[in-house]
Amino acid sequence: MRRRFKLAVFLLFIAVGGNLNLTARGTGDAARRQAVANEIIAREKASFAAWQRKDKAFYADYWAEDFTEFLPSNPYLDHKANLMPKFEQLVEHWKLVDFQMYNPQVQVYGDVAVLTYNESISGTYDGQPSSYTGKVTMVYVKQGNTWRGAHYHESQNPAAR
Repeated sequence: MRRRFKLAVFLLFIAVGGNLNLTARGTGDAARRQAVANEIIAREKASFAAWQRKDKAFYADYWAEDFTEFLPSNPYLDHKANLMPKFEQLVEHWKLVDFQMYNPQVQVYGDVAVLTYNESISGTYDGQPSSYTGKVTMVYVKQGNTWRGAHYHESQNPAAR
């Protein structure tokens, strides 16, 4: 009887220890996911600062080679191969004055992360003041040690009446 009791206590100890270990791993995983989320959000904000600086080199590295995007002003899917040669014209065309990100959320799936957020944008478009709010989805892929933008989708909210 005493031997069975010791065996039961031992098995219980292992089971509890195992659960504590799983909890610790779960906490570590949550911390890793939060670190990735913070990195992704910082990278997204840095992309807007780079646009303001007209930093073509940043975008050459920031966008994955097969990067694509949908913008409210363009009904077609655009590609990095098309965007990079005319980068200087694009930043002159759309001068970003202010960018605000609200409610960012990052979902991590291994080497893929999906960032979604609400935005508020103001600047000038061909010299005319422009401001709007919208919704953004940016898909990131981890290539080596760097998170790169793979696909950007922005939709503009309807103008308030």
